[in-house]
Amino acid sequence: SSGSFRGEEEREIGFRSAMRRMNLDWSLVDITEGDGLDETLRELVLDTLERDPEIKAVYSIGGGNLATVEAFDKLHRACAVFIAHDLDKDNRFLLSKGRLSAVLHHDLNQDMRRACHLIMQVHHALPGAVRPMPSSIQVITPYNVPTLNSYDS
Repeated sequence: SSGSFRGEEEREIGFRSAMRRMNLDWSLVDITEGDGLDETLRELVLDTLERDPEIKAVYSIGGGNLATVEAFDKLHRACAVFIAHDLDKDNRFLLSKGRLSAVLHHDLNQDMRRACHLIMQVHHALPGAVRPMPSSIQVITPYNVPTLNSYDS
């Protein structure tokens, strides 16, 4: 959605690295600076799809996924695979309708709990060695969407 958001930059680097490792002969088409806003992204995606009739899949590192689906629909184009990030309200809706293939999600509440435990361990308020752990990534599909709890949006 924006080249200035660090998390999205790291997602892009990881994706491109994986594509190179797999030696896939696919061309990548970037749509940037939509700022994750449906209004902006809808037009950018429409323009890109009109210019390139071969686009069949989407990896969205940012937001605006409703607009992306709407752009494919407006042009009567199928999106064979659509991978997104973050289990927000829009992505839950798209999963429920089978419009997203998968969402890559990490639990921010779990991250906060781990951070608090680490701080408490550093100050000896909790026992155990201080070992930072990377965030676990969950692959959510239309078939394993977790139920909402009071912390989720």
